[in-house]
Amino acid sequence: MRKFLILCAVFLSAHLRMLGQEASIEVTGTITEAQTGVPIPGANILEKGTSNGVTTDFDGNYTIQVPVNAVLEVSYIGFKSMQIPVNGQIRHNVILNYEASALEEVVVVGYGTQRKKDLTGSVSVVKTDDFKQQPITRVDEILQGRASGVQVTQAGGAPGGESRVRIRGANSVLGNNDPLYVIDGYVGADFNMVNPSDIESLQVLKDAASTSVYGSRGANGVVIITTKDGTKGAIKVTYQGNFSVSEVIKQWDVLDAYDFATVVNERSDALGISPVFTTDEIAGFRANGGTDWQDVIFRTAWGKEHKINVSGGGDKTSYMVSGNYMEKDGILENSDFKRYGIRSNINSEVNDNLTIGVNITGTRLENHNTGLLRGAGNPVVQALAWAPTTPVYNENGGYILSDPVGSFTYSPAALLYERANDNQRNIINIIGNINYKLPVEGLSLDLKYAVNYVNAQGQSFVGNAVSQNNPSAHRSSSEQIILQGTNALNYSRTFNDVHKINAVAVFETQQFTNNSFSSTGNTLLFPSLGYYNLPLAESYAVGSGYTKWSLLSYLGRFNYTYKDRLLLSAAVRRDGSSKFAENNRFSTFPSVAVGYVLSEEDFIQNLNVFDHLKLRASWGKTGSQAINPYATLNAYNNNTPMAFNSGGVTSGIQIGNPGNPNLKWETTSQIDIGLEMQFFNRRLSLEVDYFQKSTEDLLLNQALPSYVGGGIQTKNVGEIENKGFEFALIADVIDSESFNWSSHLNISTVKNEVVSLGGIAPRIPQGTHVGGGLSTTNEFMLMPGESLASYWGLNYLGTWKPGEEAEANRYNAVPGDSRYKDLNDDGTITTDDFQIIGKGIPTTTAGWNNTFTYNNLSLNVFFQGVFGIDKLNYTRGAAMTGSGDARQFILSNIKDRYIPGENETSDIPAFSSSNVMYTQSSRFIEKGDYIRLKNVSLAYEFPKSVFENTQLQLSLSATNLFTITDYSGIDPESSNIGSGTDTAQGIDYGAYPNSKTYTIGLNLTF
Repeated sequence: MRKFLILCAVFLSAHLRMLGQEASIEVTGTITEAQTGVPIPGANILEKGTSNGVTTDFDGNYTIQVPVNAVLEVSYIGFKSMQIPVNGQIRHNVILNYEASALEEVVVVGYGTQRKKDLTGSVSVVKTDDFKQQPITRVDEILQGRASGVQVTQAGGAPGGESRVRIRGANSVLGNNDPLYVIDGYVGADFNMVNPSDIESLQVLKDAASTSVYGSRGANGVVIITTKDGTKGAIKVTYQGNFSVSEVIKQWDVLDAYDFATVVNERSDALGISPVFTTDEIAGFRANGGTDWQDVIFRTAWGKEHKINVSGGGDKTSYMVSGNYMEKDGILENSDFKRYGIRSNINSEVNDNLTIGVNITGTRLENHNTGLLRGAGNPVVQALAWAPTTPVYNENGGYILSDPVGSFTYSPAALLYERANDNQRNIINIIGNINYKLPVEGLSLDLKYAVNYVNAQGQSFVGNAVSQNNPSAHRSSSEQIILQGTNALNYSRTFNDVHKINAVAVFETQQFTNNSFSSTGNTLLFPSLGYYNLPLAESYAVGSGYTKWSLLSYLGRFNYTYKDRLLLSAAVRRDGSSKFAENNRFSTFPSVAVGYVLSEEDFIQNLNVFDHLKLRASWGKTGSQAINPYATLNAYNNNTPMAFNSGGVTSGIQIGNPGNPNLKWETTSQIDIGLEMQFFNRRLSLEVDYFQKSTEDLLLNQALPSYVGGGIQTKNVGEIENKGFEFALIADVIDSESFNWSSHLNISTVKNEVVSLGGIAPRIPQGTHVGGGLSTTNEFMLMPGESLASYWGLNYLGTWKPGEEAEANRYNAVPGDSRYKDLNDDGTITTDDFQIIGKGIPTTTAGWNNTFTYNNLSLNVFFQGVFGIDKLNYTRGAAMTGSGDARQFILSNIKDRYIPGENETSDIPAFSSSNVMYTQSSRFIEKGDYIRLKNVSLAYEFPKSVFENTQLQLSLSATNLFTITDYSGIDPESSNIGSGTDTAQGIDYGAYPNSKTYTIGLNLTF
């Protein structure tokens, strides 16, 4: 009986609770913000554990029907969420406090961290949420279009290919203008050693106040990357895998075999020579078709990537271990890229004052035939030069090696398969960290020591079919070791909640050593062995090299904040480099920045407009040591043939380029004025910057007269200026319980100008050797008043038209022939008529990233654009001039050429024996502007209730899905010129195009 009574009591209690839960009441109230008491419209009120919810009206009022014992979850973006027990009460007014917003987040800056709110410099933060759903494989892909002031160009579309990253323009002529990468405190890192999935945070330092702390290497901007640490607690395992398929973005519109043969015969008829093809041959081409050489060289490419991350730890020690493997075929046949990587980050709190850590990274990169394509030996160029009437293979199944109609050089298929260009890089990076809190409050010592080891191997081979039966091979090996020691003393204190002080003093050293060896074998006796047995050759060439230099640096920086509204930052760095002679070895790089958080003032708060308003300004200097380690010394040329008597020639040594002991640092001064604003309860953020930077003591090569020995000498002369605006807009457009839309738009403008060449010459030609026989002279010109990468050529005026016979005869031309601007009006077209005809550096870049989420479904749409850039389309030039390596015309628009008596308005020259065509002219300068749907990704995350203790997400992505552009080539982004120079860029002569890629991905965490 007792057990029965107890059971009844339990049942009755449960029943009463159920009745209590079922009873409901109408709850009302107002939601306001704590700082101003202003009502919050659109705040979310949700019954905890259910989908029952409402939002506040314009006056912050709400009404909701809930059980008497319900708990209300109140939330609004930018504010701390609250849980309110109803407890049977019918009215609940709620005051929300601002949460630690983006302004409160800690941003990694040089040699320390700061609240974003306290920053006085221009720093772009790229969050992992901005790219985590996208099939990103490298850091440069993260930066493209996602950070204002950063221009990223995938110069080579091959997997693992080169990219050009520029922050606020290019500063140097001789030096590399790539930014400085700092990874986990290691200065000068290779961004290829980072797996994007391992990134915890990424910041871009742009103005001098931010970059001057890196002194001699901060002139081109700084990208700071911090990788993930372990998490204390249970072991967490994450696997990410994806599989992709890629195809060429588009192909050239070319003549088929029938149209090609017809046009070739029409040309022969116009030139008064015998037809190339018979009537029967042309009929056969119409019936049977011919060879589409683009289909021969391009393919559908497959790729795969696997990444795994394991993290965990105990009370004192945490760890993170990750591994990744990527294999990706190129869209050009016989090209591919592989990457292997492993990373281990371990941190341990030895005691309350001492923390130690070690980061170890190992990366291997393997490139096969992915280098930048150049010259007539480029298979893309030859695919537009070889006739579609010529088969790929002969009757024996071998390559047809000679094209009787189209090209003078080798088969595109043979160029792909009878050559090899293999490169491997092995990178090992070890960083040790020690942090010790000293007995003085707020004072700590940070010690960081790093070693970076790079072993690079290069092999190349040219077979019989593409070397006129003179096969050759080459091998090279280099070993680079960099040692870094950073000793930093940090002091951080807050006094009376009014004065905040942060100071750091740094002593840093770096030593660079490089050892290299190379060998080449010509006329290989057994070509089948490729580059594996160089001794079996008739002749050899051997080379070796060794360089060593070091850097010694001192840094002091002081940050001060008064009442969270007045900000001051000052820094000075002194660098000494062994590259320079003793009298110019050291240089000093100061900076100062101020900020005023106006939104902390009552008169701004009373406006009820701004949630945050800050004005900041900075000035500073950075430097560049863009010279080789021995540029101050006289050079000597070895293996120089010398005749001492009539007995023959002897190899000797002669004086080469003279050194310049007076060389000193290039110095870049920069001013920056920035304005930061937030509106609508921090749902809308706008950041605007104006910058102007000037590089003086520019390092340039001056040609010396023969009477002093000739050659070139590097000098500090000249000046380059970059200036522009940056806009970054972040908006939470829609923020509701089930649907959200966040949008991030950034636009950057840069005007680059060569201000002075220091009087060494009125202009300095810059060449590339890309165009081969297509270039009359150097394709670029360096001259005051113009930007870097300014194209040099003739101004094409179209074709001579009927009624202009007399003027045309002055140039030995007839209507239908090419017409060029005669600058000096001397009746002849020569290099004296060359002028600036375009520029290869863009003036504007933009990115627009959108993320939509609906419950567990998310969609990312990312657009990227480039504007104000010209491209020299040598690919079209080679295919539309019937000269140089290509003997005929292959593009379909040749059918729209000038035809006397039929089509006399065309600016495509007629087939004429008097016509002279120059490819180095404005005829082949095209606008390279484009807007590209860079990525669209759809992801679904399964509810946690489906898989216990497991998080599963599936995704589908498309990269480079479509491009809006007027550029006639395959890809307006790709180029034949890598990132090593900014004086020459933008030429497309069969450049490796970017691909359209579709990816399916899996993300699993447990």
